[in-house]
Amino acid sequence: MDTYAEITLPDGATTTLHVAQSVPDAPVVLVLPAMGVPAGYYAPFLDELAREGVHAAVADYPGQGDSLPRIGRDHDYGYEHLAEHWLPTVVAGLRAAHEGPVVLLGHSLGGHIAAVHLSGDDPCAAAAVLIGSGTPFWRSHSGAKTLAQTQAMGLLTRVMGYWPGPRFGFGGVQPRTLIREWSAFARHGRLTPSGRDVVPGLRGRDLPLLVVDLDNDPLAPPAAVDGLVAMFTDADMERFTFTKRADDPGKPVDHYSFARSPQLIAARIATWVHERVAASA
Repeated sequence: MDTYAEITLPDGATTTLHVAQSVPDAPVVLVLPAMGVPAGYYAPFLDELAREGVHAAVADYPGQGDSLPRIGRDHDYGYEHLAEHWLPTVVAGLRAAHEGPVVLLGHSLGGHIAAVHLSGDDPCAAAAVLIGSGTPFWRSHSGAKTLAQTQAMGLLTRVMGYWPGPRFGFGGVQPRTLIREWSAFARHGRLTPSGRDVVPGLRGRDLPLLVVDLDNDPLAPPAAVDGLVAMFTDADMERFTFTKRADDPGKPVDHYSFARSPQLIAARIATWVHERVAASA
């Protein structure tokens, strides 16, 4: 994975766009990271996608990884900022060198950001992939335990002014508005950034959508994935469950480790991109 460009965001924050280059005119898969996961974590996954014939890119969200300034009481944003400001700016940086179609690959929280962006007026992607991405709605997880945990996160974030994830071993440092919207999503099952329900905006979006369930993934169990996928009412969807093959020497498949042992899953995703996106470009 090569460093491609420094990106300046509309609010003056900066991030680094990393790209694993492939063949000329190939489509570009842009990874939207999970909550608290730095861009560099996806390097093996991007490199494998590039070997399979697609450009692959990733950038940190504002204040995450190498992006500056750091999250705190004075650096706040929510879903809408990521979907309508950060994402288009990153895609514009990609377009400076790659003219092929862009595929959004949302991992976990990244799938929510993809949904918000694609529900808007002028989406900048030809297709989407959801991997380990589902609704955090408590009824789709472990019931009252999930409800209590997510609402406690929301409450503590209001008190602190941001989410101090490293103290609790989950999610990294996160901005208060994003956690407030995420915890509301967990409470009532609707993704409504800034009060806007994304479902009406996704109606009529008949874009290709690949949904990947991960074996052994308690953070995105099938019922939770079902809840997020249901929002893409008119997408042309394909779905499969990725399970590590018995003779694969890599780590067991879970919510995170797929990106560190990516050979089989990258090949499957790249094949879908070639068949459903590159062929129709």
